[in-house]
Amino acid sequence: MKKKITFPDWTSQAAVTITRGGTKDKPRAVWGTYTEEPAEWLSLRVTLEIAGGSVLFETFDSREEEEAARLEANRRAAWRNALAFAEQLWRAAPHHEYVVSFRPENPNVGPEAVCIYRRFFPYSAERGCAV
Repeated sequence: MKKKITFPDWTSQAAVTITRGGTKDKPRAVWGTYTEEPAEWLSLRVTLEIAGGSVLFETFDSREEEEAARLEANRRAAWRNALAFAEQLWRAAPHHEYVVSFRPENPNVGPEAVCIYRRFFPYSAERGCAV
């Protein structure tokens, strides 16, 4: 798993990708910023609900401050869990690439969520094969 986790700003869509690095005999996970390529597809694998963070034993001056802290803890927990789960998926099949994405609330799509996608590339001569 990543040593230092960078969290999104939670105001817009953000995504990271896990790909294969290292050698053929000893692959390692490489995390990077996701940039969408025009000739690719994403297949949804998992949607994580924004819930489950802990703000126990903390005191707050107002109810709004408590709710904001709880929402931040929930978002961070979902992001951490998604990164760990994506790495587990990648370790089971290191020849695939996965994208972890934060999706803000949208009336057309639904409530905010953290999603894990498998990245597909169509066959191309440059890549040498389909993934």
